[in-house]
Amino acid sequence: MHTHLGETRDEVAYCQEKFSCRPVDYFEEVGWMSDRAWVAHGIHFNGDEIRRLGRAGVGVCHCPTSNMVLASGQCRTKELEAAGSPIGLGVDGSASNDSSNLIEGVRHAVMINRLTYDAASVTHLDALRWATEGSARCLGRDDIGMISPGKQADMAFYKLDELRFSGAGDPLAALVLCGAHAADRVMVKGEWRLVDGAPLGVDVARLRAQHGKAAERFVE
Repeated sequence: MHTHLGETRDEVAYCQEKFSCRPVDYFEEVGWMSDRAWVAHGIHFNGDEIRRLGRAGVGVCHCPTSNMVLASGQCRTKELEAAGSPIGLGVDGSASNDSSNLIEGVRHAVMINRLTYDAASVTHLDALRWATEGSARCLGRDDIGMISPGKQADMAFYKLDELRFSGAGDPLAALVLCGAHAADRVMVKGEWRLVDGAPLGVDVARLRAQHGKAAERFVE
């Protein structure tokens, strides 16, 4: 079960006005407070709500890029994770994230969480863990999220031959901190879906033309 929860102060105010309770209270009242549920954003939770969500094992998908674009606030990832909530990483939708780029979101997760906490408390490895293992836990899946025998073969490969990566001693740190923005190859369930930076079976030029025409209709 998935929904957005605690994203904006307006949401909290609306819920209090409409239902005379906070969003997490309503979330629990309708029977969603369980490890079968995961929510996006999870910004405006108080300490008691964090403990309740963690105790129930509710997953929280951190969406740093969207949160910064909208100035919604900062997710308390470390407190939620310590309480027992799986922390995943997402991009939200195109209405609040113009790039929808997960590897960019990994970098943003490092930056905003260091701003929220401190540089020593959050590393690139934390953000990569949220994007992989943590996201799998949010979905309640144990067959994805890491490269290991018996897991589904989901892999993304990035080239580190651009000048921005020159001199980097740690390839994983370089991938995140130097700003990788496009995968070279992507495999999903053992099948290549992206090769040499291009999605297989998709006419990108045609797709862009169709999308441009569709976007124009919204302006008219």
